Amino acid sequence: YIVLCKISKQWYQRRVRGDLLKTFEGAGSPCSTMAVYKDYVIGGFGSGHLRIFNYVDGSLVAEITGHARWINAIDVNSSGLLASVSEDTVVNLWDLKHFSLFHTFSIPNVQLCGVQFVQGSDDFAVSGYDMKDIMIFKRKKK
Repeated sequence: YIVLCKISKQWYQRRVRGDLLKTFEGAGSPCSTMAVYKDYVIGGFGSGHLRIFNYVDGSLVAEITGHARWINAIDVNSSGLLASVSEDTVVNLWDLKHFSLFHTFSIPNVQLCGVQFVQGSDDFAVSGYDMKDIMIFKRKKK
């Protein structure tokens, strides 16, 4: 790996090497975003699928058709809520304890590219491609 950074008009280059621990095998489309929760590694894929892998043995625990288009970002909070956003303008909220969707909504005409839970809460922020605003949402209770 090569890490580049620019400090005061000068480029610094440094080789960084790490030891590969494991590989979680995807299928078909590239993995564009990922998150880790407890013993799970969760990947969001270009096909619109979410794939949840067991960190210990690498097995596929669940595969969910989460979106109609490329998943650009996912995030997991400490209570096991997973948020996913996609080019399809949809925000999905998932319950990782039951691997189930419990809330979904669309932000029309916005290609969503970022999502992040507010630390210590179920509120979350969403951003869109070519959009100057960051939107903060309060999670609706079941």
